[in-house]
Amino acid sequence: MSSANGRLTGLREGQVIVYGGDRTTTVPSELANTFRAGDRLIVVDRTGDLLHVPAAAHRAATSAVDAALDAFRTLGRCTDDQISSFFLSFADRLADDEQAAPILAANADDVNRASAAGRSTTRLRLTEAMRADMIAGLRMWAQMPAARGATERVLDHGSWSVEARRAPLGVVGFVFEGRPNVFADAAGVVRTGNTAVLRIGSDALGTARTIVTHALAPALSGAGLPAGAVTLLDDASRASGLAMFADGRLSLAVARGSGHAVTQLGAVGRQSGSSVSLHGTGGAWLVAGVAADADRFAASVRHSLDRKVCNT
Repeated sequence: MSSANGRLTGLREGQVIVYGGDRTTTVPSELANTFRAGDRLIVVDRTGDLLHVPAAAHRAATSAVDAALDAFRTLGRCTDDQISSFFLSFADRLADDEQAAPILAANADDVNRASAAGRSTTRLRLTEAMRADMIAGLRMWAQMPAARGATERVLDHGSWSVEARRAPLGVVGFVFEGRPNVFADAAGVVRTGNTAVLRIGSDALGTARTIVTHALAPALSGAGLPAGAVTLLDDASRASGLAMFADGRLSLAVARGSGHAVTQLGAVGRQSGSSVSLHGTGGAWLVAGVAADADRFAASVRHSLDRKVCNT
């Protein structure tokens, strides 16, 4: 059903939906009963999956991408020293026991709720080892040489030349499972002049909100970087991740996790025109030259398989 202005206002059970140019599917009763005016319907072109995005989830995703896009435009005027200062401040706030206390308390609450619901807390628990890894990762980003605008190569044609230079992509959207250390991973895109939107698993949302309040936001502000440079998509629904990946303003859409949900996210991102990176099966590639040390190569294989992280 649609209104006079062509907006979808409702769905009927059995309603025929065309997808892929020459195929059809029908609206199931559950979708018809829950769809309301203002909601969005995403049709996966490859499979015909009908994905329901409630209006609230769409607004949350759009607002987050708005903030990240505005921040990207501003970030180009910020210095590399400001970016380094952000990473160091973020790390220092996590390292300070007093400032980290609210984060650890929020994480304990998240762990207790997940445990009570019978879900695994292996990646959710913010242990001292995870905290140390986050701090080390942020400090690594701070020390990494700046690459924005760097000249990669020059083609000299005598009286004129062409330079190939590095340039930022834009907004990078991340959908992660529930693990707090993703902030240190995703924030790294700021080093190269990009901005990020993070949608984290619902089990870790309380921890994520507290990290933003007590560490991320103050570090961005103190360094003079735009507040939206790293934006939390503050919505626990899976639909908000779909809405973000359906936003064609993303330059890169990154999904971590496994199974059909990640495959759907990738399909939505691709048909919306974004480049997509998926690692749903935890696989990785190792490439070695003919002169590579065999022992070192074997160790790389072994150590890539013994940790519960994305091995990329």
